[in-house]
Amino acid sequence: MTMMRKMTVHAFKQRLSTYPDEALCCGTFWLAADVLALDNTLDEDAIEAVMERAEDSHDANIGFNRDHLQAAIDTVKRG
Repeated sequence: MTMMRKMTVHAFKQRLSTYPDEALCCGTFWLAADVLALDNTLDEDAIEAVMERAEDSHDANIGFNRDHLQAAIDTVKRG
């Protein structure tokens, strides 16, 4: 089930804005270029779908890495 949220820097900053600037945090930040480095055949809609899938299926025990992104690409391309 996809949450259908915009996967843009603006939307990411809005989600972070609910926390105070002094809140401790850590995370991973990936851009469309990172997805395209793994599969340069994807268009903007597919890239956003890959990012949504990767975000929705993230497992902190495994991490958010190139293998995780590739799995999301594979899932999106399968339809």
